[in-house]
Amino acid sequence: MRSQNGFTNSNEAYEKPKSTRRSTLKVRTGCITCKMRHIKCDETKPHCNNCLRSRGHCEGYVNISKKTSGPVQICWDSKQNVYGSAPKINLQQAVRASDFYDTMGMLYFEEFIALVRGPWISAVSNAELWQATLPQLARSNNSLRCIAIGIGALSVSHQSNFSDPCKRLMLPSPTFENDTHYQNAVRYYCRALKILSDSKAVQDVVSSSVLLLFFENLRGNRKTALNHLNHGLSLMLTLLIDDTHSYLHAVAPNPKPFLLSLASIFAVLAPQARFVLLGSTGQDWPLPNFIRGLERNDMTIESFIVLLGRLSERPATNGCPSAFSNLEEFEEHWWNVRINNSAVGPMAVKIIQNSGILGSKEGDPIDVFYYDLLGNPEIKKFCELSRKAMATLNATSLPLFNRIFMSDTQSSTYLRAIHLRLQFLQVYAFENPPQYSSWETLHSQTPLFREYLSLASIALNIAKRKVPNPPCHISLECGIAWHLLLVAFFCRDPLTRDEAVQMLRDYPCQDGLWNVQSLYILALKSQDVERANAVEGTSTEQWQRLWRREYVFEDGGNRIVFRYQDKPDATGDWQTVEEVAEIARGTGTINWIRRPLTGFGALTMGDLVTHQAGTGVLLTEQTL
Repeated sequence: MRSQNGFTNSNEAYEKPKSTRRSTLKVRTGCITCKMRHIKCDETKPHCNNCLRSRGHCEGYVNISKKTSGPVQICWDSKQNVYGSAPKINLQQAVRASDFYDTMGMLYFEEFIALVRGPWISAVSNAELWQATLPQLARSNNSLRCIAIGIGALSVSHQSNFSDPCKRLMLPSPTFENDTHYQNAVRYYCRALKILSDSKAVQDVVSSSVLLLFFENLRGNRKTALNHLNHGLSLMLTLLIDDTHSYLHAVAPNPKPFLLSLASIFAVLAPQARFVLLGSTGQDWPLPNFIRGLERNDMTIESFIVLLGRLSERPATNGCPSAFSNLEEFEEHWWNVRINNSAVGPMAVKIIQNSGILGSKEGDPIDVFYYDLLGNPEIKKFCELSRKAMATLNATSLPLFNRIFMSDTQSSTYLRAIHLRLQFLQVYAFENPPQYSSWETLHSQTPLFREYLSLASIALNIAKRKVPNPPCHISLECGIAWHLLLVAFFCRDPLTRDEAVQMLRDYPCQDGLWNVQSLYILALKSQDVERANAVEGTSTEQWQRLWRREYVFEDGGNRIVFRYQDKPDATGDWQTVEEVAEIARGTGTINWIRRPLTGFGALTMGDLVTHQAGTGVLLTEQTL
């Protein structure tokens, strides 16, 4: 008998009730090969002995994590707050054999569900997108289902090839050529692209941009992930500036909840793409199609991110309460504070555009520029008001967080509180440009940096404990790895910097576009620069030299370019130097090679904006 998709349903006879003997619970923990053959598995691990005796090989096991609570069926016209905690009702995600080409496809899809509903993803505020919306869309849509199956197959492949949780996922090695699961992943991926090329449904294209990005990040192919991000951001820009709203209505009757979820992902990944190039500095620039779209609409990345934030802005609240009763109430206030704080980006871009510093190669004018930028009266006034709002929110929310931190450490509320507090600290501790003006102001932030490391350590330990194969798990929105690098660069307490570097070394999961191994190697190099810099001058002079550290990741993150101030013995003067390191798979030794300054030899951010008609859209966070 054939299903509605035209494929034979091999499980129909199997699903018929048997009246000749008492029914028993099905055992669903057998190996993949036995499941496909519909025979009993002896469940010997890592490979089933039955398969080894009869067939000479065993496909191994699929790790299906315990189902967690999730939202009910999504409703496009729902007015619910998509950032709130998930209801206590399980998502009705019945997986039927008739929806898949074969049994393996069904198993891969189950692996996809387990992956995107894992703690590393579901702990962030955008959990509903991963726990409910994308699984349900993939369940009912051919192209999205193919991508989801490909993601599941890729996860199974990694479970077999990356048993060591400390291994970093980079471009697939030649050993994958004989990996059936990896080949299946690529096959389903290509099938999805073929279906999408024939589709005119806006909803399919919007949804697929995130899943395709997820697939390539999981595969470790950041170059292709950047291309998908470039396409996704261009599409999001088209949706946001569409005055007729014809594209928006094509997404869904009420598309705002869904677009809010996508906007939060793109708002995190767009700034990361400033630092990760497909090719080389001076010859390549990030997100070319998206950048050209911004230029046509007289926008910058900073103003686009603010626009994304305004899309997700909550109703205005009447001041901050004296105490919060739950995380949902905190999140309502926190989100608007966070969006208001993001307006500092366009202000800084305008100052840089008017400074004329991007093409300068001289040391003194660059130092003056940093003073003018970090001490700009307009920015200082804005940051003082923002800081006051953040301090008030910090004081009133701490009792709630402390109460949760003292409760059940195994609960989902505990992990969610950890990640919400980390998100708050990512703004409170790092996004205040004037604090970078002097050694003293940065040193005063040390308690906040230490708190961030403490909470990040808890989150990472939970990930190691709950995730069966950490290298297979990624988050597009977490951002912990990046902020560990910022602690290693900017914290003025050496012991705290060392702790951040060690946490990067042992980082268990993948995080956005970052090659975490590259972040760790860069943090180690910065420590060497710190030690050499500390031998001469006052703390003020030392900090001014550290201002000149700049970096960019080329070749999709597999090559690091690092500029800093050094004092060669031959000259006796501090000068800007450039070094490069290649990140090769399977090698434990990293060689930094010094070379002449590439590009224009001015500030790296000047090289990055050269091809963008002087828009200055790629203001680097290292400046701030």
